[in-house]
Amino acid sequence: MDHADLRRNSVLFWLVVLIAAGIIFIGARFLVAPVAGAAGFGVPADGMPTMAYLWAKGVRDIVSGLLLFLLLAMNAGRRIIAAFILVATLIPAADFVNVYLNVGSSGALTIHGGTAVFMLVLAALLWPKATARQTWVEHGQAA
Repeated sequence: MDHADLRRNSVLFWLVVLIAAGIIFIGARFLVAPVAGAAGFGVPADGMPTMAYLWAKGVRDIVSGLLLFLLLAMNAGRRIIAAFILVATLIPAADFVNVYLNVGSSGALTIHGGTAVFMLVLAALLWPKATARQTWVEHGQAA
């Protein structure tokens, strides 16, 4: 199997779908029920002054999930999807720091931290391993 392929019958494909659908759901929750979304995020908000951040968070999450679905639909290689997920791991990591600095200890820290760890593991699993032949060819050695 070509290491660049991510097939629909693979567990990794469906883990990418899971993270994409989950983040879209969370983003939609911020648009449909922003105060409940904020409470679930770990930084409760109430009233109109905070609605701007709630909508921005919702749109950010929806776009992040849609980008993953787009990469899957375009049959992007595993390395591209892994790189996207690796960089996107900064989002739940920053959310973790945000909640910790603004609220302190919260159950939401487990969600943000767990999401970041899950994404790091998924990115590592998606990153294709070079075969001995690929390594030789990349270094200019004859196979």
